Amino acid sequence: MNPRERIERTVNHELADHVPLKISPRDEVKRELLAHFQTDDWNEVLRKLGGEGWAGAGVGIRWDEWDAREDLEVRPGDWPGSTQAYVWLDDDTFLDRWGAIQRVGAGGKYLEYIRAPLEDASVDDIAAYPFPGPDRLIDDPELPAKVQRLKDQGYWVSAGVEQPYKTCWRLRGMEQNLMDYRIGRDFKNALYDRIYETWTEIMRRCAAAGVDMFSIGGDIAMQDRLLMSVESWRELDKPRLAALIAAGKEINPDLHIFIHSDGNLMEIMDDLIEIGFDIINPIQPECMDPFEVKRRWGDVITMDGCGSIQQVLPFGTVSDVRKHVTDLIEGCAYNGGLILAPSNVVQHDTPLDNILAFYETALEYDLSRLG
Repeated sequence: MNPRERIERTVNHELADHVPLKISPRDEVKRELLAHFQTDDWNEVLRKLGGEGWAGAGVGIRWDEWDAREDLEVRPGDWPGSTQAYVWLDDDTFLDRWGAIQRVGAGGKYLEYIRAPLEDASVDDIAAYPFPGPDRLIDDPELPAKVQRLKDQGYWVSAGVEQPYKTCWRLRGMEQNLMDYRIGRDFKNALYDRIYETWTEIMRRCAAAGVDMFSIGGDIAMQDRLLMSVESWRELDKPRLAALIAAGKEINPDLHIFIHSDGNLMEIMDDLIEIGFDIINPIQPECMDPFEVKRRWGDVITMDGCGSIQQVLPFGTVSDVRKHVTDLIEGCAYNGGLILAPSNVVQHDTPLDNILAFYETALEYDLSRLG
C-alpha cells in the first residue's frame, strides 16, 4: 500500500496496513534525525519514520512592495520563521511583512509578539491597511496539473489558509482582538470581511485545482476552553467559516476540510462537524480525551495527531511512549479515522529515543489485529 492509498483509506474510515504517520520537528530535532539515519536527505528520514505521503500545492500571495525593499535581511537561527527576510530594528527585534513587530527571545528558540499593525486602529483605518486582496493572489494556470502530478506520485495533496481568527490577532493584537468580540464588533466584522474575501478565493482556486484537503489552521482554544466565549464564536466565526467551507464544497463536494487548533475544542465539536470539518487536529491529549472523541465522533471525523508533546514524548520513558502509541491505535484506529502524529511541533528537548519509539511502534502495529 503506498502512502496516498493508506491516507485515503484512513480518511474514508477503512483500515490500512498501518496508521498514516506525520512529523513536524523543530530544526534541532530535524538535524538530530538526519544524523541518526546518517543522511542529508530529509525524505529518506520520512521514509524510515513512516511520515511520508504528504504534499502541499496551494495559491500564493504577491508581496511586491515588501519584496522590493532593500533593507530586508535573513538572520538564521532556530527560532520559528528564521529562514525569512525581515526588517531588523535591533539585534533581536524585527518587522515582518504584515507590519507586526516581534522579538527573538532569550536563548534564541522562541518569538515574543511585541506590537500589531492595527492595534490602535479605528474601523476607518482598515481601508488604508494594505491587506492582500484577491487581486494579489498568484495566478498559476499549471496548478491543477501540479496537483495531479503529486497524486500520481503517491502523495495526499493539501492546501490551506491561516485561521481567520489568528490573522485577526496578528493584525490587531491578542488583547484587542479578544476585546473586539465584546466592544469592537464593527471593527472585527470589517476586518473579517477583508480576510474572508481573500481566503475564500484561495479556497475556490484550490478546490478547482483538485487538492484532496483544505486546511484552516490557527489556535482558537486554550488548555481547557475556547479563547473567546462559545456564544461569541458561534455568532461571529461559525457562519463565516461555514460560508468559506461551502465555497470549496460547491466546487468539489469530496474535498476534505481540516482544522488545526491546539487546546480544548469539545464545546464546539458538533459545530465544527456541522459546518463541514471532517479532519480535526491535533486532539491534544492534555486537553481533549482522544478516546472520548473517538467514541462520540469517530464515525464522522478523522482524528489527526493525538500524540502527547507536553508529557509523554518529552518526559516519558521509551516504554511509556510505546504504550501511549499502542493505546492510541487500539482505542482510536479500529475503523480507520486516525492519522497519528505528535500533537504539534516536536520540541528541541525531546529525547531522540522517544521520537524513534513513537514511529517504530506505530509502524510495527498490524491494524488487522483490530478486525
